[in-house]
Amino acid sequence: MLNRIDTKYVFHIEEFPKILQEIKENYLVLEIEGKRMFDYESIYFDTDDYQLYKFHHNGKANRLKVRYRKYLDSGLCYFEVKYKVKGDRTDKKRIKEDDYKHELTDQELDIIHHNYLTKEDLKEKMVICFTRITLANKNFKERLTLDINILFDNFKDKKTFPELVIAEIKTDKTAIGSPIVESFKKRHFEEIGFSKYSTAVAMLEEVKSNAFKPNFIRINRIIANGNRNS
Repeated sequence: MLNRIDTKYVFHIEEFPKILQEIKENYLVLEIEGKRMFDYESIYFDTDDYQLYKFHHNGKANRLKVRYRKYLDSGLCYFEVKYKVKGDRTDKKRIKEDDYKHELTDQELDIIHHNYLTKEDLKEKMVICFTRITLANKNFKERLTLDINILFDNFKDKKTFPELVIAEIKTDKTAIGSPIVESFKKRHFEEIGFSKYSTAVAMLEEVKSNAFKPNFIRINRIIANGNRNS
């Protein structure tokens, strides 16, 4: 589902086993060689003045993320460009690579398109690691990812979030009627506009972050109080 609508939720891990038990009849879980939890590592690129981060912070309608993503269990690696287009829709372009590169190749630069970006100035800025469970709805086109053990690393400082689960529902249309959304609604979880990369930059770098303060307040409340009053 490289062209899709994404819906995100963040909640405390204390409720995680109950939710999985509740939705298990409606979803298939990705399993490879007996494993159902997989480790991911992504390296994000941005300009020295964090132009891509600023596109998101300032609410630019057409924005993008540039990264390498490595699936640590299999060793697979992709260069990816994620475009946010037409509101909530995401369009992703990617190239399979042997491994990370510290400088982007001409082939990789060719799939980066934005009128207000000097793409040749992109540099490694952030490493984000997490463990993922991937589910597929049995009844309609919906994929659900559940990320735990989240780590942000800007090559100077690190920040970890062992208490949090980031859920992302990926569909070719709205997620109305989704069993996982119904499970979240029952618990009064609210949909959240959440980007791991933008959150990491806002937390670890000296950049303007006013637009993300409501998310920080909610995340801190979830960490402190669990899912009560989150």
